[in-house]
Amino acid sequence: MSLYIKDIVALENAHGTAAQWTAQIPAFKALQQARVFDFTHSITVITGENGVGKSTLLEAIAVNAGFSVHGGPFDGRFKSFENPLRNVAKAHVGPQAMAGYFLRSESYFNVAATYGAEAPGWVNLHEMSHGESVMHIVQQGFVGTGLYLLDEPESGLSFIRQMALLAQLYDIAAGGSQIIVVTHSPVLLAIPGAEIWEFSADAQLHRGVELEETTAFRALRDFMDDPVGIADYMVEITRPEKSE
Repeated sequence: MSLYIKDIVALENAHGTAAQWTAQIPAFKALQQARVFDFTHSITVITGENGVGKSTLLEAIAVNAGFSVHGGPFDGRFKSFENPLRNVAKAHVGPQAMAGYFLRSESYFNVAATYGAEAPGWVNLHEMSHGESVMHIVQQGFVGTGLYLLDEPESGLSFIRQMALLAQLYDIAAGGSQIIVVTHSPVLLAIPGAEIWEFSADAQLHRGVELEETTAFRALRDFMDDPVGIADYMVEITRPEKSE
């Protein structure tokens, strides 16, 4: 198996503003402790609670691979040294020419605007729902082998569409591509053959986690076992206390 990106490595001489704020992010604390996170599977699925730094870590991987920080297809024009995360971490790439797509949820609207009416398949992404446009990009824009990075692609997707995306990502990886996904979705955590990374708030990385052991899966299972009870409980514990 030949990977497009082999690892992400913490720099010993990290400097600049990014070094200051990433020092407080659990995923980067874990990287500093481990020194290197190596990729061993064609599909890596990264999960964890909000705020642990999953998307920021994916951004560091993306800019090291030469993708625009705003997302979109790889075109070789982005100068990765312009991104401050390059002062914190570096990555080693494989021998093959880089190609692929960085699907970033935070800036997806801007990428869609750049395409206009000339997105893959000759459509206007702004005339679709967010979920439809994400599926269209994966179906029409993820072509050929390459590195495909997805940041919370489940946003806007129905449960059934998430299952369809699972199957498509599996097929893309089976064709020789490498996929790294950041997600909260138990569905995407179930991609066959993927290695699951789960970051915790105390700066721990748990690799090779079984689907049923992930926080996202356990939370969904608990809710499905007793949806009314869980809903009542959450309403009660989040209700502001009344002053006497």
